[in-house]
Amino acid sequence: MIAFRRLRFPFTFMGVLGLAIGLWVVVYLAMHPGLDPGSRVAALGTGAVCLGFGAYVLIRRVRRGPTN
Repeated sequence: MIAFRRLRFPFTFMGVLGLAIGLWVVVYLAMHPGLDPGSRVAALGTGAVCLGFGAYVLIRRVRRGPTN
């Protein structure tokens, strides 16, 4: 039981990091409109996956509480 409590921090950190990377990708794309379409699609896909993962992890953390 104690081992599972110690594992919560890395997952919360990964969620925050996923949101940060996703936001960074979106800001980068907004500041560089001249990228070719292939690079833009790849970056948007990466940003969407990062934002989705981060939101999933953090929302799950908030709903289930600190011990689950």
